[in-house]
Amino acid sequence: MSLSLRWRLTLSIAASLAVALAAIFVVLSFALRQNLTADLDQELSHDVVRISASLLIRTSVEDRDAVQEIVNRQSVGGLHSGFAVLVHDPQGNVVAYSAGVDPAEFSLSAGEVQRVLSGEVLSRNFDIAGGEEVRVRTSRSVSPAGDTIAIVQVAESTEVISRSLDRLRDLFIGVGAGAVVVVLVVAYWLSLTALRRIEKVTALAERIEASDLTRRIDARRQPAEVQRLSDTFDGMLERLDRAFRQQRNFVLDVAHELRTPLTALRGNIDVLLMGGDLPSDLRLHLERMSAETSRLIRLTTNLLYLAMADAGHELDRRPVEMDVVCLEVYRLLRDLRPGVTLRLGNEDQVSVVGDRDLLKQMVLNLVENGLKYTPDGGEVTLSLYSDEARARVVIEDTGRGLSPEEIPHIFERFYRGGNSGRGSGGAGIGLAIVDWIVRVHGGEIKVESEPGKGSRFTVFLPTASIGPGSSAPLPERNPSAA
Repeated sequence: MSLSLRWRLTLSIAASLAVALAAIFVVLSFALRQNLTADLDQELSHDVVRISASLLIRTSVEDRDAVQEIVNRQSVGGLHSGFAVLVHDPQGNVVAYSAGVDPAEFSLSAGEVQRVLSGEVLSRNFDIAGGEEVRVRTSRSVSPAGDTIAIVQVAESTEVISRSLDRLRDLFIGVGAGAVVVVLVVAYWLSLTALRRIEKVTALAERIEASDLTRRIDARRQPAEVQRLSDTFDGMLERLDRAFRQQRNFVLDVAHELRTPLTALRGNIDVLLMGGDLPSDLRLHLERMSAETSRLIRLTTNLLYLAMADAGHELDRRPVEMDVVCLEVYRLLRDLRPGVTLRLGNEDQVSVVGDRDLLKQMVLNLVENGLKYTPDGGEVTLSLYSDEARARVVIEDTGRGLSPEEIPHIFERFYRGGNSGRGSGGAGIGLAIVDWIVRVHGGEIKVESEPGKGSRFTVFLPTASIGPGSSAPLPERNPSAA
């Protein structure tokens, strides 16, 4: 699961702060170390000058005892106190050194001796026994005549530098962690405030349906980005609304224009079929033409209802005797599939309040759907029950049935299943229209099916009156063929 934009902004700001604090810490640590090291070198330089002045009293370092006395006096406690002195003769040999010092650790190479004798001052860090680090300053002691009388090394522990850097690190960790937490809270609040306006736009967009594209977000006095998003979305809705209106008008016009010639064509074919002296092959062709014309008329009627659903058609609500409606559908479709038996099951007398034409079309579509997908020799049963405050219309068939994967999709517009063989024929709008008719009447439809054992469609309709003018949009995704 990906992070929301709010958390991405929050974590990005906090991460940026953490990186900035880390960079600042690195720079400050380097600068502090350089400054403290420079101060230490300056102190060590003063110590070298002071010790050199004491040595000048002696014209030679051969008096080792006198030199050792000077060293001991200048470095009381020796290296254990964090400060040490070593004196070398001009050849680099150690003459005297402070207590606790291992002279071998401070030995000078021949090259280093020559560099010091030439007047160069050496400063470097040493790691001595015990893991301690010391800073060593090496310089020569010169007589008034300009001769080198000794080489002086002064060493001091770098612990003060390490302690300062550790304190800086601890300070940055504490302050940085607190700052990151504060920034997390502040950044989350700011992102929440900034994105709340976009969430309002999203919430309004979610409430806009294909059946009602007249609503607009119409954001005013909002930040420029939100205003631009709102205007773009409103422009898209305007174009969609215009396209949907053109589509609805086209479907309505086509459906109306087709019904009249198709009805006239079927009437003429039926008149021809009334002739008793027609050759058998001609009669067969005319019967097929009549059946196909009837199918086109039903398809045109479904398209008309489809356009009515998209337009938010308001129902003409009147008491409707459902037993009469079921009987009419039975008489109309009993000969639709000669190889499939359509029979009436239970038939209670029950009335509902609704649009009679739509309710008849609902039963018609369900029965026709059952007949279409039931093989020859099968049976479709139409039943009507009165259950307290509801009418229950049940259509059962012994057809191929539906797989569990198909059932959730059969009421989607233009869906045509294939796994159970229900994809042959049909435009994929019959059951979508059934679902719409049931919902605008405040009812409910349930489907029970098993592959190879047929299907049962059960429609529940309230017998009590529901509010006038109710409408519901037809599903937008692909529904099952009817």
